[in-house]
Amino acid sequence: GIRIDREYLSKFSQELEIDLNAIAQTAYKQVGREFNLNSPKQLSEILTEKLGETFTKKSRKSNLGYSTDVAVLNKLQGDDPLIDTILENRTLAKLKSTYVDALPALIHPHTQRVHTDFNQTVTSTGRLSSSNPNLQNIPIKTAFSRRIRAGFLPESGWLLLAAITLKLS
Repeated sequence: GIRIDREYLSKFSQELEIDLNAIAQTAYKQVGREFNLNSPKQLSEILTEKLGETFTKKSRKSNLGYSTDVAVLNKLQGDDPLIDTILENRTLAKLKSTYVDALPALIHPHTQRVHTDFNQTVTSTGRLSSSNPNLQNIPIKTAFSRRIRAGFLPESGWLLLAAITLKLS
């Protein structure tokens, strides 16, 4: 298993909560009122008011109005600062809930480590994959991901290595 610094991730979670609150305040200023950034219905109404005809993909659930899924928002990125704020909020909130808040809850009480399953037969290439939890999905190239990985602790006297595969052309 992998040792996780529970205290470090707890402090990081608190920092992220402050960042998410600041992002929400920015969104409220951009709209001119408070709303629930996590409500597809409220977000749909606000984006329809703000963007009008450019925001037109209907949601599968007709009572929710227009779709606010990531594919729609990515197409609109750069059209209005609010779109960028919403995408930033979603990305940060997802990484916080998926990794920073979730990993400490997965620490085994006896080993004080997070245990993942490594699978070699799941992939067609023969490489190892990770599941329960999938530790391979932690982004590697951002400052945020480096902050998450700082919560992984090697055993005293050991070194924790991460490797990536690069295609040489």
